[in-house]
Amino acid sequence: MKTPFTFVLMALCAILSSASARSQGTYPGAKADSALVDSLSKVFTTVEIESEFPGGARAWLQYLNEHLVYPKKAVRKRIEGTVVLQFIVDKEGNISDLSALSGDPILAEAALKAMVDCPRWHPAMKDGRKVKSYKKQPVVFKLQAQ
Repeated sequence: MKTPFTFVLMALCAILSSASARSQGTYPGAKADSALVDSLSKVFTTVEIESEFPGGARAWLQYLNEHLVYPKKAVRKRIEGTVVLQFIVDKEGNISDLSALSGDPILAEAALKAMVDCPRWHPAMKDGRKVKSYKKQPVVFKLQAQ
């Protein structure tokens, strides 16, 4: 015999699975509802217009020149290379979930520090709306020839 708690738990599971099915587009009219949910909470990987640093690539390079500090340890060891940063740009252009995907750890730390005071980006666009999106941005460290 099922206890009242078991019944309530089973009913709750049925309600949750029904809500989950609706959000996955398994009932008529779900497409519009799921598009609304997606645009409010989903982080997109494919968009029509990518998020961009304000002022474009030239302004990005200028920002890096002003804020990126080549680590002394990397200079001594002659470490060069590219660090690929990944982060989320939200609908307001704020950056979150910043991480280094690749590159020397010493250089990665410097690249992450340079992003601390980064201005708001222009958000990505999908279906004519601003959306949260992932962004991968390379940061190149190159020592000058002596």
